[in-house]
Amino acid sequence: MMVTRKTRLIVLGLIALVLLLLIVWLFLFLRRPSATPASSEPVLTEDQKHIPEISQPTLKDEELKKEQQTREVSVGATTLAKLFAERYGSYSNEAHFQNLFDVMPLMTESFAQKTKAFVASTTLPDTYYGVSTRVLTVKVEALDDAAGTATISMQTQREVAQGSTQNVNVMYQEIRLSLVKQAGVWKVDSADWQ
Repeated sequence: MMVTRKTRLIVLGLIALVLLLLIVWLFLFLRRPSATPASSEPVLTEDQKHIPEISQPTLKDEELKKEQQTREVSVGATTLAKLFAERYGSYSNEAHFQNLFDVMPLMTESFAQKTKAFVASTTLPDTYYGVSTRVLTVKVEALDDAAGTATISMQTQREVAQGSTQNVNVMYQEIRLSLVKQAGVWKVDSADWQ
């Protein structure tokens, strides 16, 4: 394809025009004076300058603080519950219950002992079997930070593969977790698939 001299001149002219417009725009943008914001401080009389300002929390401020603390507690419990449910519910017979061993630090001692007994008494299937779990929704059914107890249910999507990783069925299942607070840390005390 042969480019004519006229086409080259047009292209060079367009490039020069764009560069010129860019330089003009930058020049105008950089020369624009910055606007100084108006002072928002009120003008005080001599008598008012010597009065110390006393800030008392309003009822709304106290309610907001309490709501924020409740949400922080709830977020800690729900974050743990979601992490736990996804890992606890994802399984492969090729991994030899590694999913359960991974979440044992998040369990109470009694739940961890029950889980270890389950693993010791279960035989693995000969053919491939795997489940991948993802939490879709989280519902805090009960939460009492003072008592250190919580009940959280989650709707999950579980992809179950049998015989091969290509043979996948999708199912939706709810899991309900009971949590207790031990030494200021939330731990899962039970997990029940519904």
